[in-house]
Amino acid sequence: MKGPFDFWDENAFLEYQNDDVRIYDMDAQKYLFIGQIMYASTSERGWYVKNVMPYARGKCLEIGLGLGVASKSMLVKNDVRHLLTIESNEKVIEAFGRPLRNHNILHANIYEWSENLAFYEPTYDFIFVDHYTLDDEESIEPLEQLAGRLKTLLRPEGQMVFWIDTNATDEDQQRIKDLWVI
Repeated sequence: MKGPFDFWDENAFLEYQNDDVRIYDMDAQKYLFIGQIMYASTSERGWYVKNVMPYARGKCLEIGLGLGVASKSMLVKNDVRHLLTIESNEKVIEAFGRPLRNHNILHANIYEWSENLAFYEPTYDFIFVDHYTLDDEESIEPLEQLAGRLKTLLRPEGQMVFWIDTNATDEDQQRIKDLWVI
């Protein structure tokens, strides 16, 4: 009987594993799995370059670390002074390793962390929400609520972008795009 990772174990190099977090390297690309779900791939770098880099500037907040592709895409820009990344999975943080220059990583649940945002001043010039969702009604609604909370952290002229699953339906992609502040 075949297991969920037989293909990966036969065709890729298992670079990292800690409990249910795995990173495979195959054909010069990295793939992050949490449980049996692929959460991130370095093959998405082009999406980040097109949709994140143009807006990243000043002080940035990133929700979700993944493989750090978006983090690196932001931090290579000279006009990005600092990046705070909030990641809920300690094993993903461990797999990433040490933060980059001008980069801090906070282990926290974003939904719990964001409950107290009413007490904070607008701090960020750019916010990127790199979430994983199945793009259904139950998973988009919390993102809509989160977007409302995070907007309070944007400085005047601040911008916010949410990751869009290009495999989702056009309708679901548009619902996520509607959360953007650009």
